[in-house]
This record gives sequence, structure tokens and C-alpha cells, in this order.
Amino acid sequence: MRIRVLLGAWFVCIGLSLLLFLLKTVGEESSGSKADHSDEQLAANFSPEAAAVFHKRCGACHTYGKGVKVGPDLKGVTERRKRNWLRKFVYASSAMIKSGDPTATALFAEFKQQRMPDWTDLSDKQIDGILDYISIGGPDIKPIDEYDAVTATPTDIETGRRLFNGETRLKYGAPACATCHAVRDDMRGGSLGPDLTGVYFRYQDKALTAFLRQRCSEWKTGAFTSEYLTPKESFAVKAFLRNIALQNRASVPSAEAGGSRR
Repeated sequence: MRIRVLLGAWFVCIGLSLLLFLLKTVGEESSGSKADHSDEQLAANFSPEAAAVFHKRCGACHTYGKGVKVGPDLKGVTERRKRNWLRKFVYASSAMIKSGDPTATALFAEFKQQRMPDWTDLSDKQIDGILDYISIGGPDIKPIDEYDAVTATPTDIETGRRLFNGETRLKYGAPACATCHAVRDDMRGGSLGPDLTGVYFRYQDKALTAFLRQRCSEWKTGAFTSEYLTPKESFAVKAFLRNIALQNRASVPSAEAGGSRR
């Protein structure tokens, strides 16, 4: 009888240990999978325009995750408030306070009657862009073009090659890089600009990222936009240029390779 009880207790312990192990493993796999995809997804949705507006308009009075400044901390505000309410408040907080909106009047009283400016010059699209920026992590999110090109996948590099050569059209309608530039001995490249074979090693990742955010020439597409590359396109082109530079370094004598890095 005693043996039976001991065996029963032993099986229960084993069962509980196995269950806890499985739950822990599933939890880790789930959280790991989420982490693996969240950075890429958030970075892909990052808008430099919304970030610029946020820092210019909101940063003077609000922090993101660092506590109260002049106004409330904006981290999590898109979860605390409804989108429609936030849109109206950003556009014309004065009118909402005057109308007696309970949340608006409570905030007005809490923050010593410091009234937020009415941003009536912003469109609904621009305000939604700011709110989207806040919701994905605000200043905590890293735009995808700031990721080091060493992290690129073969798919990223191939995407960059197609964008560089014009096989895939750039989102904002700009001419492909190969219109003016060539790499290695590719006869499809243009000669109006310098050869970009070793440009990645000359400028390194951070400087090249900054360069790709600027228009390298004036171009007309019929579209009224000042944009050139999206962050995702910029990262892919940077990854392609790094790959080309690596291939070129491997194909030349070490002395020449050293010279190309100066």
C-alpha cells in the first residue's frame, strides 16, 4: 500500500514537472517569435515624417516614457484614449475644453491650466501619422534603414539589387540608382555619377544611411513629393551595396582592397 502511494505521488510530481516545462517552453517560443517579428514589423511601419512632426510639435511639452514634463507622458496614450478623441484634441484642444468635454477639462485642471496649442494646420492624415508613431513605440522605435546592413538577408540584398537597377520601381517614382551610377563591371549602370562599387566601405553604414535619406539629384516624377527612398528601400539598397563591396574586396589583391578602404 505504501509503495503504491509513493508511486502515485512520484507520477504526480513527474506530471506536474512536465506540464510546467511545456508551459514554460511554449511561453518562451511564443514570446521569442513575437520578438523576432516585432522589430522588423515596427521598423517597416516607421514614418520619418511623423517622427519629425512629433519631435518638433510634441517634444517641447511631452516626454515618451520619461514622466510628466509640461504635459502628460505620451507613452501609451493611444491605449488610454480613443483615436477619434485624440485626433480632435490634437487639432483643437481649446474647443474641446470650451465644450466641457470631461477628459479635456480634467487634463486642463490637472496640468495647471496649461492649454495645448491648437494644431489646426495639421491634416487628419498627419495627426494619424503622429498617433501611429506613438502607438508603435515613438522615439523608442528604430527605423529600418538604421539597421546595420550586416543583418540583411539574401532576400534583402536581392531586393536592393532590383531597386538599384530599376527592375523594381521605387515607391516615390524616383529614377533607379543605375540611371546615373554603376557598380563593378555592370554595363547597365550609368556614368553621370561615380561608380558605387566600394561606396559602402568608404562611408560605412551610418554615413551611408544618412546619405540615402537625401535626394542625390533633382528629378521629376510628376508627383508632388520630396521623398526619395522609403526606409525599407534604403536598407535594401544599402545591403546590396555592402554585398557588392564585399564581392569586390574578395576579387582583388589585398593591396588594392586596402586602398579601396581609404
